[in-house]
Parts: sequence; C-alpha cells; structure tokens
Amino acid sequence: MSDSMSSLSPEESLSIGKLSRLARPANLSIGFLGIQFAWALQMGQMSPLLERLGSEPWLTSMIWAAGPVTGVLVQPIVGTLSDGHRSAFGRRRPFLILGAILTAISLILMPNSAWLGEWLANVSPVALTFPVGLLVAATLLWVLDASINITQGPYRAMVPDVVGQEQQTTAYALMSLTIGLGAVAAFFIASQITDVHLLFYLGALAMLFAMGWTVFTCPEKPLEDTLEEPVSKPSVYSVLSKTFQSVGAMPQEALKLCVAHSFTWFGLMCLFVFFSVFVPKQVFGAVGADSVLYQEGVRWASWCYCLMNLVCFAFSPLISPLCHALSKKTVHQLAVLCMAVSMMSLYVMQTPEQVLIAMGVIGIGWSTTLSVPFALLTEHLPRGKEGVLMGTFNIFIAAPGVLCSFLVGPIISALGGNEGYAFLIGGASILISALLLSQVTEKSKSIAG
Repeated sequence: MSDSMSSLSPEESLSIGKLSRLARPANLSIGFLGIQFAWALQMGQMSPLLERLGSEPWLTSMIWAAGPVTGVLVQPIVGTLSDGHRSAFGRRRPFLILGAILTAISLILMPNSAWLGEWLANVSPVALTFPVGLLVAATLLWVLDASINITQGPYRAMVPDVVGQEQQTTAYALMSLTIGLGAVAAFFIASQITDVHLLFYLGALAMLFAMGWTVFTCPEKPLEDTLEEPVSKPSVYSVLSKTFQSVGAMPQEALKLCVAHSFTWFGLMCLFVFFSVFVPKQVFGAVGADSVLYQEGVRWASWCYCLMNLVCFAFSPLISPLCHALSKKTVHQLAVLCMAVSMMSLYVMQTPEQVLIAMGVIGIGWSTTLSVPFALLTEHLPRGKEGVLMGTFNIFIAAPGVLCSFLVGPIISALGGNEGYAFLIGGASILISALLLSQVTEKSKSIAG
C-alpha cells in the first residue's frame, strides 16, 4: 500500500485525501434517500389508496393528521431519549434501525390493507359493519409517520457524533442534496409504475438499504467522548412541556416569523393531502378509484411532484446570491407569492400540462420555504437556546397541518367533493403568509444570517 501511494503525484494524493474526507459525510447522508422514498410514497400514493378503500375527502383529510401530530409528539421525545442512550452500537443508530424497520414493515403492509381488513373481519368474533380495510390503512399511516419520525429525530443529531467540526457543514449540505435527489428519484419512479404493491415494496427496500448503509458505515463515538457532562433522561411530560413552553420564550420577531411560516404550511398541507386525488378526478375526469384513467391521473400527479422537487433542487443554488442582491425576506416573499398564485390557479386548470407547469412554479416557493425561514429565524434567537427554539419552530409547521386536516376536508365534502377548493383555501393562506412576512425585521441580507 505504501509503495503504491508513494508512486502518486502530490496532486493525486491530495485528490485521494479529499475523497477520503468526503466519504463519511457522504455515507451519513445516504439514509435520507430512504426517508425521502417513504415521504414521496405517502405524498403521492396515500390519498388515492385511501379513496380506493372507500374514504371521502373529509375522512382522508383527518387521517392525514397523523403526520403533523406524530411530528410534534415523537421527534422531541425520541431526540431527547437518544441524547442519553448508551449501547455498544451507539447513541442514535439503534433508533435509526428501529425506525427503518418499522417504516419498511408499514410500507409492505400498506398496499395490503384491503386483504388485512378482510382477514380481520373474518376472524373477528363479532360482525364488523365498517370498512375494516380503511381502518387498517389509517392505522398503518399513523405507524408509518411515527416510524419515520423515530428515524428523523436522532438522524440530524447524529452528525456531530460521527464527523468532526470541520466536516459538519459538508455533512448537512450533502444531506440537503440527498433529500432533493431522493425526492426527484422517488416521484420519477412513481410516475413510471402503476403497480401500487411494487411501489411500496420498493420504498421499503430503499428505506432498509439506505438507512442500513448509513448505520453500518458510520460508527458513532462513545457517549463519553461527545459529552462534557452526563445526560439525564427527562420524562416524556417534561420534554413535551419544555417544547410547548418555549413558544412563549421566543423573541417577538422570531414569533412573527413563525406565525407567517405557519400560514405557508397550512397551504402546503392542502396541496399534499388533495393534489394526488384532484388530478385523476378533476383533470383526467376519472370516475371510480379503480379505473385505468384514475391510475393515469395518479401517475401524472407523481410527474408533477417530480417537477416541483426538480425545480426546488435547481433553484436552491440561486437563493443565496438572490438574497444577497435583494434580501432574504424579499426573495422569500416573491417566491411565496408565486406559489400562492400557482396553487390557486390549479382550481381552474383543465389540462395535465397546465397542472404540470403550475407545480413547477410552486417548486420555487417550496425551495425558499425549506431554507430561508430558518436563516431568518437564526437572526432573532438568543445564543445558547438555538436548539430548543429551532425545535419549537416545528410546532408552527405541524400545528397548521393538524388544523388543515380537521378543517379543509369537511369543507370540501360540504361543497360537493371538488378537491380544487383546497387549493383556493391553501393559496389564500399562503398569500396571508406573504403579507405577514412584511412585518418581520431582517438584520442582514446574507443567507448565512
């Protein structure tokens, strides 16, 4: 080995050294490919699957409350538990493995909900008159969301345990890159495959392989090497209590931003819940969730999500220079306005191509929503409390999702079942977000804050 290395030129040795230093951050980011496949399947396939099992807009909307509810409850608890966990396998990795396995099991069972419902009805000692398959799918969705959050909670926290301080920025950047590529790849595959069973099985395989790769290529440091003081294990109540109490501890400007951001996420939740059933029924004119036309519409919805994420991925490098030239707030306001107008225009879209273009424009707002608010928020957080208050920021993402789940679906059902109304409501909410952003004070133009 030493003889072969000595024969290399200094430039070649330097290149090999750089690749070696990138190996661990790259391995660390691979797991997000699996997570993105799971999220993409939920976003693109879950509402159509529920409709095939007999769900209606008001019920589909309420079932979707699983995501935001489990996000608020599970992530803080699991993240805190992983802080003080001790095992020969590491602090975070046992949670990553558990979450990946539970996610894969949920994905495998999900397309078999109808069969599982029939089996439960047959073995039940009493007659079941409700659609058991739909109940199974709803339950599995809650398990799926909780499982993904078990993985996501400790995942980002694992970065400082695995890579040095000088590589942490690289690791987070590669994670963002992997998230974008994973979303595009997942929706592209979903746009090519109509077999729902195969899609969910591929998602389970992707989750196990990607997370397994990260877990087995990224050993953690011993707990004592990463902490100055022993970590106590607080109760579940204390973790949740601290999370919600920190809302009141937020500086006024940070709170303004959180409120504005919550209206954006209310609108996005309207899109995520209803878009994949809006396209086959209102754009393709499909009658019946089992028709070929309905399947084609669901595939086209995946194409639209693919383009939205591709635009998001392509626009991301432009955000920093645009923010420097204008301001973070101005760039985000303009992007959010584009997203609001495009979302409301979906209500009158009549061709698949028009819907595709609108979703591409929404990708611009999606890109800034995933980055700029966090940069604005860091300007107004007191030193030493960034972690707690960043976690609190998630409440303003999850709470609007819960509200949307329990409010928008019943409204659509009351108005005749046209999912296009969700986009009028969601677009109006995002417009309010753009207006509220005007009240937020910005300290610097730099995206780095």
